[in-house]
Amino acid sequence: MPDRIVVTGLRTDTVIGLYDWERLVRQTLLIDLDVACDLRAAGASDRVEDTVDYKRLTTKVRARVESSRYLLIETLACDIAECCLAQDRVERVRVTVRKPGALRHADDVAVMVERKRGEPSGRPPHRAYVGVGSNIDPVTNVRSALTALHECFGAVRVSQAYRTRAVGYEGADDFLNLAVELRTDLDPVALHAALREIEAAHGRERHDERNAPRTLDLDLLLWDDVVRTDGPVLPDPLIPDAPFVLVPLADIARHVMHPTLDRSIGSLRDELPVTVPGVSVYSDEVVY
Repeated sequence: MPDRIVVTGLRTDTVIGLYDWERLVRQTLLIDLDVACDLRAAGASDRVEDTVDYKRLTTKVRARVESSRYLLIETLACDIAECCLAQDRVERVRVTVRKPGALRHADDVAVMVERKRGEPSGRPPHRAYVGVGSNIDPVTNVRSALTALHECFGAVRVSQAYRTRAVGYEGADDFLNLAVELRTDLDPVALHAALREIEAAHGRERHDERNAPRTLDLDLLLWDDVVRTDGPVLPDPLIPDAPFVLVPLADIARHVMHPTLDRSIGSLRDELPVTVPGVSVYSDEVVY
């Protein structure tokens, strides 16, 4: 039997569930982690560097869960397993996610998944981050866009929604902005084209005026750690300088490294004030 580190009853709150009311509230989940790893080096050295730092691991798991907006606890359990296997020294993990009160006549419902390093995850290989924005009927268009992204790409993670002041266009309504993480088989050019098709389906019209109001913006921000200098330019040049991009992106990509700045998205966000002028948390009404 391999050595193991076991965490039981890790509590965290997130948006989870299929029903309309579940998209408007945060629910408490209980998570068990059974992590298989080789502890012989730590047993000999008594150094945390030679083991799986369970405090660091659970902090990352809680951050990932709290920033997720999945429909199914099955999806969440698989995502947690992937998060654990990304940590050094984790060879295999069993994840149990319990949702108290999910059934009327039961204490809870639980999903258990077991994954090991190196095996196919069943998910598309590339991770992309997309900025979503609208200031024409924004609640309707953002919600519809999130549905379209889910239908095209399967499970997505969604940031908090933010109301942001329109810049460079006098009298324009405020925007709703958020960020989405998705997995895809498409290369950056094909993904960019797919996003443009979703924009067009939502009535997006492109004008010479760059800051004109729009029904929907879907901007490809990151695609793995690829750097491109032609369309689509990657990483998106706005990431470090535009709070309406950086703030929601940091909700779901805090530990992701910016491909050209050698800085994490979270560290870039931390250079901004906690409350950014012109950017404020919007109601969970638009959360998918």
